[in-house]
Amino acid sequence: MNQAQQKLLDLEQRIEVRVQDIRASRDWWPCRRGCDQCCRQLAQPPELSLQEWARIDEAVAALSATVRAEVVQKIEQLLVQIAKNIVGSHVVCPYLDENEGACRIYDARPIACRTYGFFVARNGSDYCQIIEKEVFSRTDAATDIVWGNAESIHNEIERVCGKLIPFDAHYQRSNSL
Repeated sequence: MNQAQQKLLDLEQRIEVRVQDIRASRDWWPCRRGCDQCCRQLAQPPELSLQEWARIDEAVAALSATVRAEVVQKIEQLLVQIAKNIVGSHVVCPYLDENEGACRIYDARPIACRTYGFFVARNGSDYCQIIEKEVFSRTDAATDIVWGNAESIHNEIERVCGKLIPFDAHYQRSNSL
């Protein structure tokens, strides 16, 4: 394991501590298997570090042939949309099992997925409306949540791993389909 991979794992462990702290004190927190709104409404196709892409490629390669073919078909469809500049405002993640509402590559999911719903950006983006509704329906919940800083995480990924690679650039460069 190289230094960037180790730093990425260290970052993921710090994120997991924050996530587990929130979940442990709030059994009502909606982020769990079956809640896939964020996976069905990505603002854009994923942009990830080289290390994250490598992990995803490995996870996709390990899927059964049938499931892998489904994922590859979704990746190819998204690549066509990107090439034709017709990507909608709500991108469905190609790694999502839409019937199960679960990630097919959960253990290899990117940091953006690990932080969504638990970390927010100062500009008000990167938040979940389901969580917002749930938090503000509870009088004690809104003031005692210690949100993670999404921008800080993004900056750390780039510092540790380098510039993020867009979805189409990754698949065009790597020929990993």
